[in-house]
Amino acid sequence: MAGVIRSSRAAAAWRGRFCIIMLATTVVAAEAGAQTRRVTGRVLRPAADSMQGVLGAWVVLHRVASDGSGPLDSVRTARDGAFSIRYAPSGERDAIYFVSATHDGIAYFSPPLDTARTVDDAELAVFDTTSAPVPIHVRGRHVVVAAPQKDGTREVVEVYELANDSSVTRVASGEVPVWAAVLPAGASNVRVGESDLSEDAIRTDGGRVRVYAPLAPGIKQLSYAYQLSAGAFPVSLPLEGAVDVLEVLLEEPNATTTAPGLERVDPVAVESRTFNRFLAQRVASGGVLRIDVPGALPGGRRTWIVAVVVAIAAAMALVLIRMTRAPAPAQRVSVRPQGAMERPAERLAREIAALDARVESTPDLSAEDRAAYAARRAELKEALTRALDAERRDG
Repeated sequence: MAGVIRSSRAAAAWRGRFCIIMLATTVVAAEAGAQTRRVTGRVLRPAADSMQGVLGAWVVLHRVASDGSGPLDSVRTARDGAFSIRYAPSGERDAIYFVSATHDGIAYFSPPLDTARTVDDAELAVFDTTSAPVPIHVRGRHVVVAAPQKDGTREVVEVYELANDSSVTRVASGEVPVWAAVLPAGASNVRVGESDLSEDAIRTDGGRVRVYAPLAPGIKQLSYAYQLSAGAFPVSLPLEGAVDVLEVLLEEPNATTTAPGLERVDPVAVESRTFNRFLAQRVASGGVLRIDVPGALPGGRRTWIVAVVVAIAAAMALVLIRMTRAPAPAQRVSVRPQGAMERPAERLAREIAALDARVESTPDLSAEDRAAYAARRAELKEALTRALDAERRDG
């Protein structure tokens, strides 16, 4: 009898534990269900005078964060290009989620998803590709020249807004780049800055900056910096193509610049640094931008910070683009408003996803290529972590 009582008590205890476990499981499931999000939308491409859905395109949901990155789920589009993917945000709060679609060998990415709600209108525009000479227009060109450093050299930053107004994505053909610009004589330490284009697809040799990255319809920003010695001035920069907006910022008060239609406007001040500003609109091809600086001895200014100058030029670029009131291509559909700036973390996340997509689509990579991929991915993730940390500090 005592054994039966003990058995009954044991059974009751186990039933109680089981109920507690089930209750905890139900709570966790309910919490997970409450966090479940859905992204739905369409993959579209130009057809005649409208955008039509793409049947059978793979849409991939990506997650990029400091605690890990990679694709989470994928689905093929329906006949009208529609797709729907469910996911549950997890891990670090800095995680970024976005979707991509690949068409004609090129991956197209959405902006980061709003993880606080379901996204029902994520439209991804994809385009056919061509290596034919589709014109790439320069919507804006911004040249920023710093005061001399202690060794007398001056840092120069150039920022371009490159526009593909067609309905196809322009790709490079062999060694023929999609777009190129000349570097001034004597330019040294050339490096690519914060841009919408992958640094791996940009070459800076032979006196030119060459872009081999695909340029989809719309506007992409490119920035690069270089150093010029005092003896390189006055410097002449050819205007190889027409420019909608030409802007020059000079930190030295007595520095001068000339170009067709270029006029001095009100100076700008950023972080206690003042720049004289010069502006021209609708500059024709064939002109020359000439910049001269005073022959004074170099001062003890702090080292030039490329990222700050790029941010200045990029912010002003938005205003200048609006000033030109250039019409957007009729066929263009984008989740991001035209002219909206992309956060550095978003760009880095896009680069990681694009890198992963290239490797996934090339299964026969050599050991050397895979090692290069791993090294580049680690470099991008480290940069992403720094960008996310900076956003947290600023926010």
